[in-house]
Amino acid sequence: MISALTPDTSDHKPTVLIIDDEASPRAALTQILKQNFHILTAENAHAALAVLDDHGVDLITLDLKLPDRSGSDLLNDIKNTHAEIEVIMVTAYGSLQSAMDCIRHGAAGFILKPFNASELLAISLQTAQKKQRLDRLRPILADTTALWGPEPACTKAWEALVDNYASMNRAGSLATSYHDQTSPLVPLISDLLEAKSRYLLNHGSRVSFYATLVANRLSLPIAEQQALALGALVHDLDLISAPDKTVLNRESDRQIHRPDLGARMGRAMGLPPDAVQIIALHHERWDGTGHPFGLREKRIPLLARIVGIAQAYDDLAAEKPGHVALSSSEALQQIQQQAGTAFDPALTELFCRTMREQPAQE
Repeated sequence: MISALTPDTSDHKPTVLIIDDEASPRAALTQILKQNFHILTAENAHAALAVLDDHGVDLITLDLKLPDRSGSDLLNDIKNTHAEIEVIMVTAYGSLQSAMDCIRHGAAGFILKPFNASELLAISLQTAQKKQRLDRLRPILADTTALWGPEPACTKAWEALVDNYASMNRAGSLATSYHDQTSPLVPLISDLLEAKSRYLLNHGSRVSFYATLVANRLSLPIAEQQALALGALVHDLDLISAPDKTVLNRESDRQIHRPDLGARMGRAMGLPPDAVQIIALHHERWDGTGHPFGLREKRIPLLARIVGIAQAYDDLAAEKPGHVALSSSEALQQIQQQAGTAFDPALTELFCRTMREQPAQE
């Protein structure tokens, strides 16, 4: 049974911890945020960790430059011990690349000095609202095994979750950043993946982006491109049922991944058939040695073949715990070596050419 995701209608304000060694930025942030947040402050990393030990904190604004250690190092400590706290990095213009690196390691966003008050408040409120949603979803993922159990309980559990999430949206508890989506389920899917693991959401988002680039080159119909983008985002849906350690150390083997389970969950939550097919079949291989059905060559649907290449590339090229990321060129070389065995040779050539033509990221 899934408890309702009803919005919090109490007077409870989220708590923000402002970490900055300079008094002026602390005062400015306090002035902007105090109407909507309870405010705590810290002048350095040591003081910040002490505050976190003694207080419940929802959101942190973290300056990249602190006197006793770097903000990026402190971010890593916070995410290791308080993974549920959302962190917004604060940076001067010259440190923008460092801020983006922090986002790849778990920060929710960044703001630039000098502050734009309305933008700062909007980002902070949006991030706090996201944390509120994730906090409501995490116990459901931990306790509601019916979501990945047998039918008909699985479908009933997903229907209840989708309805509750939609009710929370209508009540105004969702951030307003979700719009023009290909499916009304995208906000829920994104929140579920992030509630389980930020890596899982980032991986799905990147795979969706890579797959969409290939779809554009193939001039696929808009409906197929939309199904591809959605199916790629949620291709690892089965992993929301897995132990957390499994997600962080994800491997493409048959014991960890259960695409049949992910497809059943996708059907239960109401995903379109083409997206469900991607979930079910993206681990099939061109030579017939994949799973779960051992399909060969063009018996594997085109969209699943595209996602199979895109997710394998991201597994090689993306940073994750316990894995040294390959450069894009190294990852593409490994993908190309598997053309005709793991992957459709023509699609592999198109994928590698498309990726090599993308602007290099500094």
